[in-house]
Amino acid sequence: MLIVMSDLHLAESKSLGLGSVQFNHNLPAAVYREYFREIAESLDDGFVPKIDLALAGDIFELTRSALWLNTDLRPYWHLKDIAEGSPQEEMILTVLSAIAEDERVQETLEIIRGLEQTFQRPTRVHFIPGNHDRLTNATPAVRSAVRQLLGMRDSPAAFENQYLHPFDGQPGVLVRHGHEYDPNNFGENLRLKPALPVQLPVEWYQRPALGDITTLEFGARLPKVFREFYSEAVILKTQALLNLYQRIIEFDNVRPANALMSFLLSTPGLSQKETWGYLEPVFKQIRDEIVRDSNLKQEFLTMGALIGVPLFGLKVLLDKRIWKKQIPFWVFEKFVESLSGKYKLGSLMDMVSKEECLLDEDSTVECLVSGHTHVPEVELANASGGRQRYYLNSGTFRNAITTTPDMNNFGRLRSKARVLIYGPQERNPEYTRDTGWSFDFSSNFGFASEV
Repeated sequence: MLIVMSDLHLAESKSLGLGSVQFNHNLPAAVYREYFREIAESLDDGFVPKIDLALAGDIFELTRSALWLNTDLRPYWHLKDIAEGSPQEEMILTVLSAIAEDERVQETLEIIRGLEQTFQRPTRVHFIPGNHDRLTNATPAVRSAVRQLLGMRDSPAAFENQYLHPFDGQPGVLVRHGHEYDPNNFGENLRLKPALPVQLPVEWYQRPALGDITTLEFGARLPKVFREFYSEAVILKTQALLNLYQRIIEFDNVRPANALMSFLLSTPGLSQKETWGYLEPVFKQIRDEIVRDSNLKQEFLTMGALIGVPLFGLKVLLDKRIWKKQIPFWVFEKFVESLSGKYKLGSLMDMVSKEECLLDEDSTVECLVSGHTHVPEVELANASGGRQRYYLNSGTFRNAITTTPDMNNFGRLRSKARVLIYGPQERNPEYTRDTGWSFDFSSNFGFASEV
C-alpha cells in the first residue's frame, strides 16, 4: 500500500517569537499519531504485506526561515553552486537542525521513524523535495541529515524528483510535489510545454525560482522588520499591533493567494486605513533594503520576466526614485497582484492534462498524485478503453486560513488529507469484491472555536 503525504511545512518557530511569547504553526504531533493509528487499524494481515510512504515535498520549511536574514547567505542558489563544506551547506544544515529541534517537529519525526512498529510490517519512506525544501538536494551531507531525520537508509545519492510506485513490477502511480505546474516556484515554465514526460530534466529542479526570493525577502522579512520597527515590547502591549503581527506570520497559509491583501487589511481592531498606516513604513523599509542590494533587485526583475509575471508592480514598487517618502497603497496592492494574481493556484488539471503517462494508452500508470496547492482534490484525468485514470491532490497538513466568498472575512481550519493507494494484489478494506488497484481518499478539515 502507498500512503502519500505532502506539505507538512515543518518549521522552526523560535524566530517568530515575541519575548517569551512563542507562536508555533506546526501541527501537534498528536495529529500525526492519530492519523497513522487509524491507518494501522484498517490494515488486514496478509492483504497489505508492506507499506510505502511517499513524502511528496515541502516537508521541511527551509527557505522561509528568518534565520537566513541574520546572515549574508540566501537560500536561492542554483544547487550546483553549493559546495561540500561551504558556508552555504553549513547554513542549510543549521536551519534544518533548528527545524528538527522544535518540540512539535521532534515528536512528529519520531512518529515517522517508528512507522514500521506502528504498522507491524515492512515500511519504506520515500522523500521527494518540493519548492520549500529544494535545498535538501544540495550536498551529500544535507541529504544524509534529511535521511537520518526521516529514518531512511543513509546514502549520499540525490533524492529523486518524482516517485514511481509499482503495480506488479510496472509503474502504477506517479508522485510529484506539484510545483512543476507553477512557474513562480519551478525553474522552468512548463505552461509553455505541450507535454510533460515522467522524468523532467534534473537541471530544472536545481534552479532557483521567483518564489524562493519572495518567500524569504517578503514572507520571512516582513515579521522581522515589523518587530524591529515597533519593538517587541510595544507590540505585546498594543493589541491591534499584536493582531496585525499574528496576521503577518500567518500570511503564507492564506488560500487563495489573491486574498492576501484582504487578509491583512481585515485585521481585527483596525480599519483598513489604520492597517496600512502601520504597514506602510515596514514595507518601505523592506523596499529600501532590497533596492540597496542591486543584485537582489535585479533578481526580482529577472525572475519575474522569465516566467511572465507582470513587471508593473515590481518595477514601480522597487523604483526608489519615485516613492522616496511614501508607498501609496495601490502600488503595493498591484505588486502583490503581480506575484500572486497571475497564477492563482486552484485545480491543476490544466497542467495534469499534459502528463504523457496519463494520455498514453500503453502507459501502465493508473494514477498521478501531487500536492503544492494545499487544496485536496480528486479528478478523473482520463477514461478510455475501460480504464479510469485519476489525479489526486494530497492537500496539506497545516492550519489553513480560509476566506468568505467576498474575501472580507477569514477563519482558520486544520487541514489534513488521506491518500491511500492499494495495488492489484492488496485488498482495500472498504470493498468486499476484487478491485484490482484502488484508492481511498479523504480530506479532513477540523475546526475548534477559541474560548
